[in-house]
Amino acid sequence: MARGLQPVQIANQPMGMIALGALRPGGAEQIVSGTTASPTEITCLDTHGLTSGESIFFTASTTANAALTAVPQQVVTVTSTKKFTVPVNCSVAGATAGAYDYAILSIPTTPGNAPLVNVGRAHGLRVGDIVTIVASGSTPSLDGAQTVTSVPSATSFRVLTSATPTTGAGSTTLAHFSKTTLYSSILDRGISTGGGAIVITSTIGTAPCTATVNIQGSADGTNWFNVPYALVATPRTFVITALTITTAVSTTYLLQELVFWRYLRLAISACTNVSLTLTATTIP
Repeated sequence: MARGLQPVQIANQPMGMIALGALRPGGAEQIVSGTTASPTEITCLDTHGLTSGESIFFTASTTANAALTAVPQQVVTVTSTKKFTVPVNCSVAGATAGAYDYAILSIPTTPGNAPLVNVGRAHGLRVGDIVTIVASGSTPSLDGAQTVTSVPSATSFRVLTSATPTTGAGSTTLAHFSKTTLYSSILDRGISTGGGAIVITSTIGTAPCTATVNIQGSADGTNWFNVPYALVATPRTFVITALTITTAVSTTYLLQELVFWRYLRLAISACTNVSLTLTATTIP
């Protein structure tokens, strides 16, 4: 099974909706508002999943809240599922155009091994996901797009590169990363060929908002191809093109019957301001 994943097994089970996960393409979290206070309380678009003591990296803010990016790496104190504070004094409330990303705490030198990236919060990455690293501080530099090759822990991952760092431990104040391409959980339908459906529910932050989604199938869990789908309004008009999601919607996509794939996943592009919740079902 590719990418070291345990697929969601639904073969020979009653038909029903199977959760494939909630994903935030891009990894960056959308900020709805920030208070005028010290510490400043940040309100997020969706449940942030943070734990007090974790480190994040502010990548954008309104002019009024430039304090959030003046010292971008901050340790959070969680106040609710959608709110947290950071020890920064924002002089004007707002930050509606703001976002934060994953802070990189260190990139230790590991001669002969794939580079290890230690981060400030649970990253949620899977093997095969692609991340974009900024200000790594390593030599040779790991900046740019990198493919995740293994996930030793919830707060570390290794990347595929021929430029294994030999000097420099990585930046502890400026390094951060975002998710460039990521994948949903994998559904395993066994030998069924009866079609099915995917439901994609989106939550939107501030504009611009665009997420590109490819519905992919595989016979072996290694080689993937786009699966034909149709809208409910035109149930026999099947296409394999990528979906472009720009608004807050909940849409059902019908999967064509008699197309053989055992495994199903969704491949999703980067976008700061979209959160997706994915469910699927198949027909025996």
